[in-house]
Amino acid sequence: MKKKYIFLYISALVLTSCSVAVKDVPKKQTKIEKKPSLPEKVITYKPERKEIIVKNKPNIELEEKQILQKEANSLNIPIPEDEDIQKFIYEYAVNKKKFTEVALRRANYFLPLVKDIFSKYNIPEELSYLAVVESGYNPYATSISGAAGIWQFIPSTAKRYGLRIDDYVDERRDPVKSTIAAAKYLQYLYNYFGRWDLAIAAYNCGEKCISTKLSTEKYKFTDIKYDLPDQTREYVPRFFALLLIAQNPEKYGLDIAGNKYEIITEIADREITLDEIAKKYKIDYEVLKFYNAHLKKEIALDGVNINIPKLMLAEFDKRYIYIPKYNNTQIVKENKNQQKQPIQLVSYSKDYKQHIVKEGETLYRISKIYNVDIEELKKVNNLTDNNISVGMVLKIPINSEQKISNIVFKENKKYITHIVKEGETLYRISKMYNTDIEEIKKLNNLSDNTISVGQVLKIPES
Repeated sequence: MKKKYIFLYISALVLTSCSVAVKDVPKKQTKIEKKPSLPEKVITYKPERKEIIVKNKPNIELEEKQILQKEANSLNIPIPEDEDIQKFIYEYAVNKKKFTEVALRRANYFLPLVKDIFSKYNIPEELSYLAVVESGYNPYATSISGAAGIWQFIPSTAKRYGLRIDDYVDERRDPVKSTIAAAKYLQYLYNYFGRWDLAIAAYNCGEKCISTKLSTEKYKFTDIKYDLPDQTREYVPRFFALLLIAQNPEKYGLDIAGNKYEIITEIADREITLDEIAKKYKIDYEVLKFYNAHLKKEIALDGVNINIPKLMLAEFDKRYIYIPKYNNTQIVKENKNQQKQPIQLVSYSKDYKQHIVKEGETLYRISKIYNVDIEELKKVNNLTDNNISVGMVLKIPINSEQKISNIVFKENKKYITHIVKEGETLYRISKMYNTDIEEIKKLNNLSDNTISVGQVLKIPES
């Protein structure tokens, strides 16, 4: 019996010691679990950020859509319902603000010219800003695929629209000729698709790229957007984003103010360097070079366009009654040969007749025609030197012995030579020298309009 009680007593002691041990363990574990409190803060923080974004975003988007719709209604071309337009507005106005300001300021140098040409081809003036997407209005821009100039023509399309590319000239970089080509191409694309959104997309990737994606159910850009290459998919909304920014730059905090120039284009009558032209017109060399990026060697050959910003010629305007626009002006040649046409005369007063300067005339030559001293001509016309321009109106002093109305130039039988270059046609050469195509054919014994590279042609002097 005593043994039984002793056993029970020992068992009780063991159990008591075990219960003490069990109580000590949880205390140590509790201290370890309380240390990592960071996860609780992370878990409660994330939902708060998500709620803020989701709560405010719809109101902002709704407000922007309403504003953009009002701005779109003032344009001449419809804006597609493309959500990416807003995305690219933010990109150009915020992330690429510096590029956008520079590109739109540079556009000012060309916009009067581009809008004037586009109006002649019935192209909406809003499409003038397509060149901002293409090149940032940089005539020196060149893409990986070999596209060049402000309108980024590839060689094949350039050739298709008559742009000359050789060792001396790349007319894709000529702002005048390339813009005429762009107007013709856009006109063709619009006539082909009947919609400006598709025409704009096709300007980027070509007609076939767009036409193969169209059907009776898919007839506008947003219908086929995700069937197009990535670049074209972004191209259209990028254009409309930049267009909307350009219409209201102050709204987006952009300063794009800058001078706008009318470009005067003259045709070189001989080989002449840009340096000579800069000195002749007192134009900054770098400015002149910028407008003549098409001259690869900074030399204009006979018959090649030379572009001069009209703002730089302001000092000449006081002397010129009429300055022809970019597609009509030519350099007055020192031409000793006489023309066939009678002199154009208009009654001015009892003591003077009026003479309108024509191509090829010089002040010296006019003085000899009318038998008037050159210094007297300069005096009555307030000229400080012998410079005159096509279209300028001169007063001619008259004496009683002259019979001016019957004066006629002798026939001109002399000619100059032209070596045919790649890409040239007889029609283009006739326009280059302002002469009739039939006269060139007759002088060169040509039975048709076929010519070849390297062929030497006689060109009647005008």
